[in-house]
Amino acid sequence: MLSSDDDIGNPNMPYFSQFQINLATPVLDPQRCQLIRATVPAIQLQLPDWGGLCFWYYKLATATTTPTISNLQCVRLYPSWYIPPSGFTAYTKNRFINDPSDFVTLLNVAAAAGGDNVSYNAYWSSADITFSYSTTTKQITFVGNASGSFYCPAGYNDPIVLSVMNGTAGTRPVMPTPLSSGSPLTPTVVQPQVDQYTLNLRVGYAMSGIARGIQSFGTGLNAYADATNIAYANAVTIPADSYPNLVYSNTVAIYASFMTGASLTSNNRHNLLAVAPITVNAFGVNNYIAATSNLLTKLSQTIQNIVIELRDDADQEYRLPDNAQVSLEISFSYQNKNF
Repeated sequence: MLSSDDDIGNPNMPYFSQFQINLATPVLDPQRCQLIRATVPAIQLQLPDWGGLCFWYYKLATATTTPTISNLQCVRLYPSWYIPPSGFTAYTKNRFINDPSDFVTLLNVAAAAGGDNVSYNAYWSSADITFSYSTTTKQITFVGNASGSFYCPAGYNDPIVLSVMNGTAGTRPVMPTPLSSGSPLTPTVVQPQVDQYTLNLRVGYAMSGIARGIQSFGTGLNAYADATNIAYANAVTIPADSYPNLVYSNTVAIYASFMTGASLTSNNRHNLLAVAPITVNAFGVNNYIAATSNLLTKLSQTIQNIVIELRDDADQEYRLPDNAQVSLEISFSYQNKNF
């Protein structure tokens, strides 16, 4: 058994997504191995802090206006770990979310006056949109509030959104930090963001922004990332094309340093030992027991040091606090025969 409590790695980090174990007795010439059991705490919020906390949309002059970066708007959440400078209150943090209705409450706080600051999010307009949740359709929608304007969500793969998120155009949303000896609102840190992961996906506006909606009938601009592929006048509900997603990650991928060439993922990562589905709610303990035999070969021939790495569905670090413990049971076969 391997336990994260026996990690010999850097003890100065406030969290971990990998741990390193030295074996007093090395594993010599193993032929096969498999994961028997994995116990991994699900100490995660429903929305990941590594990115995807920005809801992007366009505010247009007409229903047929071609969106540009000047039309781009953003309602965003600060990461849950954010600590503001003294006196700074114009922000909304990611937090534990009970259900879709609670999610809408959080979104509307971020969208309303005082929910953000245009000095740090140039794409934010105070009280410009309002979110709603329907207990009938089980969907979250939004409406625009500015009279005479037209609104549509921006896609997660929209070229304009991508250019802003990766810093090649416009100004990325930032966060003031309390680290400066001068003004308490400087310096700033960039809003965490991973390409193609936006808050739109979590809300239920899941279109890419480069493909037309299912009810577009071949008309309209690709950038209108909704099912009908049109922009909607203010006060008109913009229909969602999916449902709210409050699942942090479906699985946790477990990588082991001794796997060398035994496995390969679709994103070309090696060393995959197993993928454990997460079947518990936030703050539960996930206990995965392999239901079938999965014998892996092409192992290191001398295993004395093992590094275990945990990754989520987006191939981001599956970070856990230091008061969480991960334990893995791994079986080795020393002869060329079945277990």
